Amino acid sequence: MNGVSLSNKVIRWNPKDFAVSQNFNKVIRENEKVSNNYHWKSNKAEGVDCFGRTPDLTSLINKPDGYLQGRLSDVDDADYYQFNIAEYRILGAVSDKHNLDITVTLDHIPEGCDYELVLYDGDGNQVGIGQDNGSGGKSVTVPNWNLENREYTVKVFTKNGSPVNAEEYYHLSFQTKQAAGDNVLRQQAKEMQEYAGALRRKLHDGQDAAEEKKALRQIREKYGAYYTQQMDELHKTQAAEYLAEGEVFDESRKEELLSKMAAGGELTEQEKGLVNIFASAQEIDSATASAKLQADIGEEIFRQMGQSGISPIPSFEISIGIDGKAEVKGIEDAAVKEKVEDILNGFSGELMDTYISINAGMQGMNKQEQYILKAAKEIEAFLQKATDGKVALSDITVENGRIKGLDVPLDRLLNDPGQKQTYLDYRADILAIKNYESMEGNGLLEAFNAKYVVDGKTIRTAGVILRHQP
Repeated sequence: MNGVSLSNKVIRWNPKDFAVSQNFNKVIRENEKVSNNYHWKSNKAEGVDCFGRTPDLTSLINKPDGYLQGRLSDVDDADYYQFNIAEYRILGAVSDKHNLDITVTLDHIPEGCDYELVLYDGDGNQVGIGQDNGSGGKSVTVPNWNLENREYTVKVFTKNGSPVNAEEYYHLSFQTKQAAGDNVLRQQAKEMQEYAGALRRKLHDGQDAAEEKKALRQIREKYGAYYTQQMDELHKTQAAEYLAEGEVFDESRKEELLSKMAAGGELTEQEKGLVNIFASAQEIDSATASAKLQADIGEEIFRQMGQSGISPIPSFEISIGIDGKAEVKGIEDAAVKEKVEDILNGFSGELMDTYISINAGMQGMNKQEQYILKAAKEIEAFLQKATDGKVALSDITVENGRIKGLDVPLDRLLNDPGQKQTYLDYRADILAIKNYESMEGNGLLEAFNAKYVVDGKTIRTAGVILRHQP
């Protein structure tokens, strides 16, 4: 029991309720150092709450006057924030207090800028586009279509053609109101409870529960189909703004527009609107990464190679491991090979991020694997810079919660970081990586390789071909 006794009276104290009542951490700020695309989901904010935890957007739900501050650095920047409403999904079935309609609002948009707000479900499907709320901001409400959809992500980005103000913060906040007492979530919960209780009893008594398992599976499939139907209807309603009456937007047209994006083609306003409606967050990120590889990274690599006297551009393969070091195969001349690797090492971070965004297999990893891989990449880059390449992640061990294998200054910063948030983050990542390796081995990190192929005029990965203009 949490409480203190005064004479014969016990005062109960709930830390969470106390923190909410005191409005602790009602303002959190985007961690701008976090890699920010849908696949990695910037879900951490700067600082910690009153219990030492890193807050995220979830902590602001149902918090009066709470908001997150974020900002876009340039017109190509996009900020993703994940939140989880499991508490409201689970308890809302039996408690009016948690049976809520949850709305996300983007406001304090810098003057002269036009920012967009899009809501994605846990699978990256678009389930809401922010609409003008009459107060200068944009709002979108989380759909109550299925009890088991609990993870969502909001994306903030600039509308095409609109400038950004990198110095001013936008705000993200939640508003809640009582949901209908007979909504779909409660209907599904009621149907599932009938069989869930019987399932628990039979399992406890060692009886066959095949009938109850089948019934629960059918209920999930029923409401899963309802979710898909509602999403399709939403997309059709949204698309009416861009399509002529009777016109249909099918999968082949979506793929055509995504391929156009990936090749660096300019979409019309109609095409951009349709892609934002029908394409998943992962598909948009992948196409955007491919276009960047073509227009920026690939062209600059070829340009630097030309400046170094490498002409014509040879054919070769590129492999970049978790340590960020590029290796080239297929170039016989040792001097040319060394020059090419030196150039590629200057782009290894961008090439690794691009590979992850484009490669569907990387996106298929579970969340723990995603985190470990991303954290290891960042730790390797940090150690390379901090130790001048003398220490790698593989050289580090952890004993009784202390990081071993570092020289004194860095040892002190990582083992006793105090309130230095950057080193607190590095320390947490190292401990998590080493704990993962102790449980699962280091096969994940050893197996990672970002692979590209250059054939003299193209650089490609994951089936995307990007052409070099000599």
